[in-house]
Amino acid sequence: MAWWKFGRQSAPAVRKYAKNPHTNPKVRSAGFFSNDVQRLLSGWDTSSSSIDYYLQSELRELRARSRKMVRANPYGKRFIATIKSNVVGPNGVSIQAQTTRSRKGDLDVPANDAIEAAFKDWGTRHCDYHGKSTWVDLQHMAISCAAQDGEFIFEKVQAGKYGFQLKSIDPELLDVRKNHTTKGGGEVRLGVEYDKSGRVVAYHFRKKQNNDYDSGDSYSIVANRIFHGFISEWPDQSRGAPWMHASLERSKHLEKYDESAIVKARSTASTMAVLRTTTGEDAYEGDEEYADGVTLDQYEAGTIKDIGNREIVNLDSDYPHQMYAQFVKAQLQGIASGLGVSYHALSNDLEGVNYSSIRAGVLEDREVFKGLQNWFIRCLIQPVFEEWLLNAWARRVITIGTRPLNRPPEDYLQAHYQPRRWAWVDPQKDGAANKLAIDERLKSRSQIMREQGDDPESVWREIHRDEQMMKKLGIQPIVKESQPMPVEADNEP
Repeated sequence: MAWWKFGRQSAPAVRKYAKNPHTNPKVRSAGFFSNDVQRLLSGWDTSSSSIDYYLQSELRELRARSRKMVRANPYGKRFIATIKSNVVGPNGVSIQAQTTRSRKGDLDVPANDAIEAAFKDWGTRHCDYHGKSTWVDLQHMAISCAAQDGEFIFEKVQAGKYGFQLKSIDPELLDVRKNHTTKGGGEVRLGVEYDKSGRVVAYHFRKKQNNDYDSGDSYSIVANRIFHGFISEWPDQSRGAPWMHASLERSKHLEKYDESAIVKARSTASTMAVLRTTTGEDAYEGDEEYADGVTLDQYEAGTIKDIGNREIVNLDSDYPHQMYAQFVKAQLQGIASGLGVSYHALSNDLEGVNYSSIRAGVLEDREVFKGLQNWFIRCLIQPVFEEWLLNAWARRVITIGTRPLNRPPEDYLQAHYQPRRWAWVDPQKDGAANKLAIDERLKSRSQIMREQGDDPESVWREIHRDEQMMKKLGIQPIVKESQPMPVEADNEP
């Protein structure tokens, strides 16, 4: 709008500023980004909101796509299998009770044995409210849900022999559409209810009716009856995001490219030539038709397709393209980076790797898995064990012989949680390094056993039993003079 409208009689005064002698307007910078960069990246989102804002509109879509990727994409399925195998492992996270009998720290072996035996019994036959799964099965389910859906949910149920069972809940039922304020100054965000101080007090779920997840009916469960686990990467985050979220788009593009390349290679390999019309006949419409009207060809090896009137057109194709493998590898490397695993772990491609490179990848993967194991223990394994012990103690079902545990339950909560560990990458070199660490008193034998996933107490007992059996049978142990283990030079480039 011009300045002279709305009754103005003269132009407004123009404010003048002194020129900065050190500024050249032709090369003026735009802060962290140059003007050219801003122009080229004009479509880059510059707005920012809380993570819950994005999850409110995108979580269900992300979860649906992540689940489809796990169901139908071989790399998605491989990722979940890798997480299950390395974070939980075939035997799950084991629990070694560490109750002490005195201030000196001596272990109360009878009490610890009783606790471990009772927990093993619970985990084998009494842990699942539905009666279908063992404790190891539930651990696999939890880590799979965390990777696929971004979170896992269990309801605590006071039932069964030990007064404590777990009921699994599909994260899709935690109602992301529930967002409103509550009486007393609290609020509900993405189905999670907070009081005015920001503490979680309840969870709001949708009722599932005949496998329908869009039912309008809902119910709430108080927070102290729920295990809700997810990796919180942003402040005030209420829900977890699928771990594959950064790789979903690229995975889908690769899937469609792979499909097109395979179809192209198959069609040109099967069809020797086509016959093209030269007289204006009706266009070729395909061999068959779907219900929606889409026409299709049926490819058979060594055939010639008749699409008109007698002019032969040879089909020369370079599919599979010579760059196919290289392109797929580059895409999978990006996908693996988004998933937080190495390329060879995701793709099963060991071609061209040497010892040094694969060792570096394996060790880095293991550090990632160790971090996930620590998170998994904090948010599920330890809380479940402690909740189980308190309920089992109250029911007096943990016994030493026929006598129930008689000390306060808090005395029995101390435990060591042992996740799975892996074989040495190079047994000779790693064994020599550990022997040196023991000789220099930098590590204990028990620490090395735990690093291998073993329970030191169980190992020592087994060694003792073996030695007693050998002595009973008159077998003399072979004693060798200790020799330093040779360490070969690593000549790998």
